[in-house]
Amino acid sequence: MTKKAKLNRKVKLPKREPLNYKWDLIIIAAICLAGYILIKYFYPYPITLSDSGGYVVCAMKNSFSFYRPFGYSQFLRIVHAISPTVSFLTFAQLLLYFISTSVFAFTIKYFFPPCKQWIWRSLLVFLTFSPLAFYLINSIMSDLLFSTMIYFMLSGLVFVIMKGGKGSWFFLLILFLSLFFSLHIRYSAMIFPFIIIPFFCFLKGHIRWISILCSLGTFFIFHNQIKSDMRETTGYNQFSTGFDGWQYANNAIHITPYADKELKNQELNSLHKFLLLYNDSIKAYTNNGNKVTERFIWNNNLPLKQYLFKTMKEEYRSYPDAWVYLGSGLYRNYGRYLMLHNPSAFMRYYYLPNSLNIIYPTFNDLPYVTIDTKEIKEYYNIDESKDLSCRYDIYGYFMNKTISISHIFIWTGIVIIAVFALVKRKKLKFNKSEKLVFWSLFSFGAIYYASTVFASPVAMRYWLPMASIQFACCYIILNKLNKLNKKENNT
Repeated sequence: MTKKAKLNRKVKLPKREPLNYKWDLIIIAAICLAGYILIKYFYPYPITLSDSGGYVVCAMKNSFSFYRPFGYSQFLRIVHAISPTVSFLTFAQLLLYFISTSVFAFTIKYFFPPCKQWIWRSLLVFLTFSPLAFYLINSIMSDLLFSTMIYFMLSGLVFVIMKGGKGSWFFLLILFLSLFFSLHIRYSAMIFPFIIIPFFCFLKGHIRWISILCSLGTFFIFHNQIKSDMRETTGYNQFSTGFDGWQYANNAIHITPYADKELKNQELNSLHKFLLLYNDSIKAYTNNGNKVTERFIWNNNLPLKQYLFKTMKEEYRSYPDAWVYLGSGLYRNYGRYLMLHNPSAFMRYYYLPNSLNIIYPTFNDLPYVTIDTKEIKEYYNIDESKDLSCRYDIYGYFMNKTISISHIFIWTGIVIIAVFALVKRKKLKFNKSEKLVFWSLFSFGAIYYASTVFASPVAMRYWLPMASIQFACCYIILNKLNKLNKKENNT
């Protein structure tokens, strides 16, 4: 056989055994059904936290709120158009959770076939059986919808990287639709395009440039939409709704008692002196710098709201006008200035205490609360005299602590797996696409954790999307370790 003939000869690759998804689907469906039945038994009506009424009012009026994006309210409108009952809303959120979890899990399994079924199914149960997820399924809050969009987005990202553009156009569409929706659900998603773009640069051909341009295009469409909504709602022709500035000021106020007493900037110094009048309150709410809180944004008796009322009175501004004016200007500038000029104090009194909530969440934000607002009852046709109380508040009495403690075991397991991976790193075999998938997921998780800790006092519900990252990264490493172990035992 000539050399040319050898090159042209088709190489027979070993046939890949077909993957069985039936039992995986049964496991996910059974867990979702059992969790749904239990949560609805204890909590017949959805949990409504402080933001729930705002989401419903925006849905009723079909209007943008400068507090938050309109995405979840739009979702409420779509679901309400199908069925105006609050039970159907819970079911719709359960269905989304079931589909997104299945899509993400099966995407990972398709490209990383399990070496041992018991490891795969154990981690599948970990991914699906989440008391936090079922709490959010039965709540009128954006967290569950935001998490499902991340699951879809990461599924699309894995598929596009592994396929390198071949036959991945459908998943590319899923990726950018879920990215677009996540941006309109929560402003924190603005970092997502800039996390995934570097990994698109490793792709070849048209898919690379299409992916990069679509990422940037999705972001700028969102950016212009918010500017348009702001202009229509408040009259301000800007992207910032002011919420980011309020968040900056809230976070920076943790270090106000420990910063310089005089600031060089006259305007900032005026605000700084006003805040210093509340030193005792600031120290009390932060436990002398040992915990973080978001109450400086919302509590009318604390300094940021007091300064807002002062501005309204002195400058004859309405509440929405003053909120946006301060948040997009003075509060944002003050927060940035204080954090940049007092980095060690910011780390000591805000970032480090807040980051401990990654390992052991202490912000018990999963109580059973039903804000008995007229709008919620009206929108979902609930009788005014209806008692919305739960049968037994298992989260208030039991689950909050359980979920917090479980994080310690989860992170201990992750550290053990990471140590084994480091010891065996030279023998672990990854092809280029597999490496790219692993590091894209790892980077997404690391940046999500770091940016969330920086952006706001973290609540337990913010960590639900990270179950997908923990599941995928741990499974990929364990699967490779088991393949290596199997190979060493055979030789």
